[in-house]
Amino acid sequence: MLRALLVALFVTAAATAVAHADLRRAGTPGTVTAYELDGRTVIDVKTCVRIAGSGGHDYARCGQWLRDSLKYQMCRAKGPGTHRYLYQVGDGRPYELSVYCKK
Repeated sequence: MLRALLVALFVTAAATAVAHADLRRAGTPGTVTAYELDGRTVIDVKTCVRIAGSGGHDYARCGQWLRDSLKYQMCRAKGPGTHRYLYQVGDGRPYELSVYCKK
């Protein structure tokens, strides 16, 4: 029982460390990032997988994963309505997107 508890604690700590490490990667190549409209507050960052052979990243799939996750987070936190945020692919220029949350 104690062993299972220690393993669960270790896995939780490792997952938390990875989540915080991702925030430091915001706005870097190989990531997609969502910011509050102030452009400084990071909402979420996803690291994209590298495409074998080309050396590029799968920004399309990674971006869809971030936007789906973000919609759930924002609708839960902010309630119904349209909520705007800044979206950045790699180290490119951020642009404004929005999510619509139903009642």
